[in-house]
Amino acid sequence: MNFFDYIQNDSFFKPLVLKYRRIYYDCIQILIEKTKELPVLYESDAKDSITIYLKNTGITEIKKSIQDDADGMEEAADENGSELQAAEILSLFRECRWLLPREIGRNGEYVVNISVDCRRFMDFLRKMTEKTGEGMMSNRIFSMYEIMKSAFDEDSVRRERPYTNILVPLIDNETELKNELTDLKDNISSIMKAVIVFQDINSFGQFIMKDEMLDRFFSEYFFVKNNGLIPAQISFIRGKLRVLRQEDTCEKMVKECSEKLQLSYEEANERVEQYFAELQYFLSVEYEANMGLIDTRINNYYNLANTRIMLMASNGVRLEAAINDFLNKVSKMPEEEQNIAMERVADCTRIINHKYIGYKSFEKNKRVKNEGVNIGLAAAELSEEEKRLQTEKLFHSSQNRYSVERVGSFLDVQLGSENKMSVKEKEIQTKEEILMYAAAMLYAKNEEFPYDIQLSEETVKTEIADITNVTVIKK
Repeated sequence: MNFFDYIQNDSFFKPLVLKYRRIYYDCIQILIEKTKELPVLYESDAKDSITIYLKNTGITEIKKSIQDDADGMEEAADENGSELQAAEILSLFRECRWLLPREIGRNGEYVVNISVDCRRFMDFLRKMTEKTGEGMMSNRIFSMYEIMKSAFDEDSVRRERPYTNILVPLIDNETELKNELTDLKDNISSIMKAVIVFQDINSFGQFIMKDEMLDRFFSEYFFVKNNGLIPAQISFIRGKLRVLRQEDTCEKMVKECSEKLQLSYEEANERVEQYFAELQYFLSVEYEANMGLIDTRINNYYNLANTRIMLMASNGVRLEAAINDFLNKVSKMPEEEQNIAMERVADCTRIINHKYIGYKSFEKNKRVKNEGVNIGLAAAELSEEEKRLQTEKLFHSSQNRYSVERVGSFLDVQLGSENKMSVKEKEIQTKEEILMYAAAMLYAKNEEFPYDIQLSEETVKTEIADITNVTVIKK
């Protein structure tokens, strides 16, 4: 839907294009903050708040605002140059539907109600102007991970309304993450443009050392890039999206989307499929492509900064080219002139050799005296009984994760109260379970093993590995 079809009010943006637009913006923000403090905002309180703001602003600030904003703009008919009054401002806000029509409260006084559209629009503008960019990318990824993880928890509440509580929040975070990646790329461009402007080492050094925006930008980027949790969480989200798309929950999403947005079943199904495809493509392809592009731009930034430092340090002279020209000319001179030229170059060059002496340089190594004691290893043979005892001690000290007792306890849990089970009836999810069944096959002929194992030609495919289907029977 087009925004103007939704708002259905051509004068909605009117206060933001008039010459007092800065004051109108501050006033509506003051009223919004006031509604958070008071359960009911009466018109007298709203007027008092605006009047106090106008007095604190002062006529000087108002004139300055008018002078700065009036260039190149025509005066609106509603603003005839008269002094700003709280009542006039409230009247303008009601005309533009920033405020709802007058409503009488319980005490007989008019109540000021801010429209939902105005509140949301001003909240968006406030967030945009106060945006710091600290930790936004990682927060989006963490939010998507938590949503997907909670969706697969047992008795998850999100599955009651999966479209509203799973799919829509994922899409919102994915959209914001895209915006954050775009901001990163744009910030790199602005940094590179700023580097080109510098003309001396001092200003360039201050830019690198003291610019907080630069520090925040790189710290967030390298956290997302180098933190080991981020790739694992993105992989987890991708895998669960594929599972979610194939479950009955997807059908439930389509029905909820159809009811919520009043769409036909085909339109709702198309929207849900589009959301899933967009999420899968972004997490599988677009995210890595954007990170690679940012990597390239950061490398370009470093190369540009390095080149700029070299040029400023050499006062615009390329030392490599100058040395190359000098050596080419010297090589064409006669031998005597070459020696004279190199001697003069040696007089212009001062080379100082620095060496450092530490405690280790003059520390004397002390020999360890054995005081006549034989330090050789004594050779002795062990008897068969001693060897057997040492071997048993070694076996008892090292714990066998897949011993007969452990495998028997594992099968006890799997069978429960039953006397017989088949591997294909169980849902195998870990490598530990696969190895337990494999160990049971090895112990099948042991007399102390409390189970009979019957092999079959059927193969069971699991997420971990393929295993032969076996039947476990209690002896």
